[in-house]
Amino acid sequence: MCLIVYQARGMTTPPELLRSAAEYNPDGFGFMGFGSSGKPRITRTDDSDPRLALALAEEFAGRECAFHFRYRTRGSSQAENLHPFRVAQGMYLMHNGTAKVELRQAGLSDTWHLVNDYLAPLLSHRRKLIYDRSFRRILDQWLGPQNRLVILDESEGRIEVMHRADGFEWNGLWLSNTRWVDRRLLGLEKDRDPGGTHRAAEVRFC
Repeated sequence: MCLIVYQARGMTTPPELLRSAAEYNPDGFGFMGFGSSGKPRITRTDDSDPRLALALAEEFAGRECAFHFRYRTRGSSQAENLHPFRVAQGMYLMHNGTAKVELRQAGLSDTWHLVNDYLAPLLSHRRKLIYDRSFRRILDQWLGPQNRLVILDESEGRIEVMHRADGFEWNGLWLSNTRWVDRRLLGLEKDRDPGGTHRAAEVRFC
């Protein structure tokens, strides 16, 4: 599992939330947003040190952006598995969940296979397909509500959250789940997600 934090225009992301997200998800960090020039800023690192996230949060305060904190469940921690993924020219994707796709290459994550084997072949030639209602309905039914996607589209100048209702709204931010962060920061007394909250050091997947 992982955690995505989406920040809409006019909002800021608290440092304590970013520090907690880095602690609970230590296997990589990614960022995407629109800079002051309107061009996208894409950043990926396998370092869980939260200082980069904090610096980006300060720089992008009030601007639309998204943070991805990775907890490795499938695939290695190599650069090819870090988010965001390039889907097409000027289009990038962050994913939280486990996609039910064939894993044909060892060491590469389900998200890598989702992007490279399914989405990129379609969207690199027909990028507007992601906004087609019929295509979105098929994609939503295939992935299911447990998979949340955030897409940056440079040509549209926007970041879109898919399956937004299946995430968690908090103080103007959107979180893809509440399991992989210190829930006390969110003011939650009961579990929103089945299984409770887990620190990275407390859980390991096969």
